[in-house]
Formats: sequence, structure tokens, C-alpha cells
Amino acid sequence: MKVLILLLCAVLAQAKTVLVVTADAPDFVLAAGGTIASMAASGDRVVLVRVTNDDKDSWNLSAEETASRVKEEVERAAKVLGIAQVHSLGYRAGELGGVSPTEIRDRLLFYVRLVKPDVMLIPNPYAEYVEVLDRHYTGMAAEEARRIAALENHQPPFAQAGLATHVVKELYYYAQPFDPRRREAESTATFAPQPKVVDIASSLEKKLRASQALTTVNYSMAMRIRKRLDESGRRLPLLDVVNEESVRKLVEINVRKLAEIAAKDSGYKLAEEFLYAGPDYQVPAKLR
Repeated sequence: MKVLILLLCAVLAQAKTVLVVTADAPDFVLAAGGTIASMAASGDRVVLVRVTNDDKDSWNLSAEETASRVKEEVERAAKVLGIAQVHSLGYRAGELGGVSPTEIRDRLLFYVRLVKPDVMLIPNPYAEYVEVLDRHYTGMAAEEARRIAALENHQPPFAQAGLATHVVKELYYYAQPFDPRRREAESTATFAPQPKVVDIASSLEKKLRASQALTTVNYSMAMRIRKRLDESGRRLPLLDVVNEESVRKLVEINVRKLAEIAAKDSGYKLAEEFLYAGPDYQVPAKLR
């Protein structure tokens, strides 16, 4: 019994707090769901902050009904991945361009100082071929929130409320692997985040189940693909009939293919890609 207690204490001592920031429901699951599931399974406490309410991503539903459904589905997906808490900022999807970047940044800053994460996962605001601009705005705000969380002159009222400054030791930038230049390092690890590939073979099934939990977004995706096929005179047999079974299969194909693309040339079969800023990014080895 004493040995078990000591082992448990050792595991808890190594456990980290992870803060995941996402612009929308599918992005954090498709780009980082396997890594998040692995972190949670290893004992890390994972908290999710969702910036928009996904009220636009549906098929033949009102914005209000869409937002309500997706909120519940995100919470189910988060539970599958092992995420402990989900917080939603509630901005309308597709409209972050009209919101003050400082406002979004400071709301995320609040959660950085509240949660005090060791690790943050945020959308890569520099990724090319990203059509959802909310991901760019969210990534920029989250990146700055992480940086200024350590500076006491940013939002002094937070400190007065007991939310002290905080240094986030590790940062993962995530994006779905569409950018052909996504693995190019801009410089040495001292000056720029570096490409990092994470093996997700053991957590792919959780990622898949989490993705399939987003039924409203997935049905919308399937119907829009079907519509484009019909308009261009093409056919995808899988979507001849769009129902629960065909949508789940479409999601499975998407999740597996993304994992295979990310794993290419890495030695892994299934993976996710990040740009990673760890201890060397903040304090070069020659100074440590």
C-alpha cells in the first residue's frame, strides 16, 4: 500500500495543468484531440476555453438552435478526451474580426491567470491555408495573453482579485496539416517555435469518438460537400444518402487521413503536428 501511495504521489507531482484555447468546436479536436487525450490520460488536468459559439456551422437550423446544440456536443467531445472543464466566451462565429483584439486577449488572460497552466495549446495564427479567420484572431489573442500573463502591469485589477501573474512554460501552436510549409522552422529554437510531431496511435480512437460527438457540425459538413458535388456534377457514393451512418464514416475518414498526413516522414503511423515553444524558447541553454 505504501508503494502504491508513493507511486501515486510521484505521478501527481509530474502531472501538469494544460489550457487549450480554441476558436471553434471542430478545430481543437481535429488538430490536437489525440495529444489532448494523451495528456489527460497521463494525469494532466486539461481545461478548455472556447472563444466562439459556433452559431453559423449547421444545416437548416437557426443560429440560436445551432449554438445550443454545439455547446452540448463540445462538452460531450471534451469528456471523451478527458478534459476537466469547458469555458465558453460566447462570441458569435465568424465575427471576431469586429471585436477588439485587446478585449479577446484580456478575457483569455483572465483564464491564464486563473488556471495557471504549465502548458498551453492554441491555434497557430501564422498558419497558411486557414479559411476560418476566427482561428487567426483567437491564436493572436491567446499568444499575447500567454506572454503578458507574466507582466504585473497588465490588468492590475486581476491581481487585486487574487489572480497573480503567471509564466506558461510550454506552448503548442496547432493547426490542421494543410500548409505545405508547416514544418519549416523559421530559426533556431532560441528565437522561434520549432516543428514537433506527436504520436497519437494510442489515442486516435478517443479523438475519433470526440470528433463524431460534434454531430451538428459534422452533418453540416456532409451536406455542404454533397451540395458542392451536386452542383459540379460529381458523385461521392458515401454521401448518396446523408444519414448518421454516412456522416460518422465521413468523419472517421477525415480524422484518420489527417493523422496519416501529419505522420508522414515522422516514423509514426498516426500523428499530430505542432509548432512548439518550450524552455529553450524562453531561456536559451547557454544562459541556463
